[in-house]
Amino acid sequence: MEAKQTLMNDQTEQVYVSEALLGVMRAAAAIALRLGEPFITTRTLLLALLEEPQIGPALASVLPNDRLEALPPGEGPKYVAGRIPEPHAQLAERVAMQRYDTLAFKVPDGTQSVWLSREALIVFQEGAQRAEGHYLPKHLAFGIAAQAVRTPGVLASLHVSPGAINDALFKL
Repeated sequence: MEAKQTLMNDQTEQVYVSEALLGVMRAAAAIALRLGEPFITTRTLLLALLEEPQIGPALASVLPNDRLEALPPGEGPKYVAGRIPEPHAQLAERVAMQRYDTLAFKVPDGTQSVWLSREALIVFQEGAQRAEGHYLPKHLAFGIAAQAVRTPGVLASLHVSPGAINDALFKL
């Protein structure tokens, strides 16, 4: 993945993934593998954000790293990365590039890729909606907090309010 990757939102605006966010996503992929999780999850995104030099210290004041690490993997259906069919492709035609219903990120050394879980993809998209020009790690953290308001998950299990995440980020 290059430094200036684009993500298209519903309004087809172009958002550039910053080097810092790409580093967080790669760290989340490595953390997922270390924890034995087959997908990048909201928990692994939070752990990666805690390692990020700019916002990690601010989030550490409200997110207990040790309790986050100790959480069991998420319950529910197994995640799969599904292929998106090409609507205009002929039956036996090979498409130029397979498209999937989620995103994958390489670990820092580039040897493996890890897909985003459905929940993590929603969080990632939520963060992209908050980016203006460049998608930064803080936008991802805001996306996690926004999604936690609608669907309590990791933050609720830690008894951390989404507002506490936002407050920590606004203090930067």
